[in-house]
Amino acid sequence: MKYNRFSQEEYSRLLDSHRARLLGLSQSRCELILMDAGATKEQAKNGAYVYLHHGANITSSRRGSRGEYESILNDFEAKTKAPMDCIHHLKGLGFGYRQAQTAVYNYRKKHGLIGK
Repeated sequence: MKYNRFSQEEYSRLLDSHRARLLGLSQSRCELILMDAGATKEQAKNGAYVYLHHGANITSSRRGSRGEYESILNDFEAKTKAPMDCIHHLKGLGFGYRQAQTAVYNYRKKHGLIGK
């Protein structure tokens, strides 16, 4: 069986064509739709989760460097904030969810905050 590689935009477009959000489809039903289109179980799980929980906030209007994320998170006093607060802060500045998630993870790892 051949597996396709999709972007989140393609997952969202496919699920929108099935009116998944409008019909209130479950995570597992969305996963089945994506797997029927050729996604692996893991791809479908991740794609459906992001679609259902992050909606239109999956793409970004800007890109950042590690230095820029570092500066923004330092100014936000991220060392004293919850990871999700930091992610929401970056999203509010125009970064995509996955960009923000990765930036916060890398920041927390660099500053020894993982597991605290």
